[in-house]
Amino acid sequence: MSAVEPLHHVIREPVPGDARALEVAERECFPDPWPGHLILAEIHACGRFQRVAVSPDGDLMAYVLGVWQYLDLHILKIATCPPHRRRGLASELLRLAEAHAAESGGETVTLEVRTSNRPAIAMYRSLGYVVRGIRRCYYGDGEDALIMTRTVGRGSGGPRTGILKGEDR
Repeated sequence: MSAVEPLHHVIREPVPGDARALEVAERECFPDPWPGHLILAEIHACGRFQRVAVSPDGDLMAYVLGVWQYLDLHILKIATCPPHRRRGLASELLRLAEAHAAESGGETVTLEVRTSNRPAIAMYRSLGYVVRGIRRCYYGDGEDALIMTRTVGRGSGGPRTGILKGEDR
């Protein structure tokens, strides 16, 4: 029997009342957390893809915040709160984002990840994300970010162009 208990959770859109829990999670999950006013502004923004995973008692477990940039759903934030890591929540949230992007006529889902975050990079690769580039000194502490993308829309089953298909380089 596994030491990790099965997850019981609900995935829903965030509401303004989630802002405080998201702010606390930001501080737990990132060395450069977003302040509460930015999180609240994001919750109120139109044209976004946002989901939170909450336990049956309402505790925040994980979240994803994304914004459309033309045909790309750009993931601004994705995190799992420390007690709930390595249980597939981030993967589940990314799959929902990918399905939303494809259903909405989008072509790709893109995110940035710290070059030192090996577990996240490995997870993204396992989900079909490929490195498309690097953003030098992207984070406040000067660390670089990998730009990782997954094709989800038309032509996602095969190469569309050499530009979007990283394996063709």
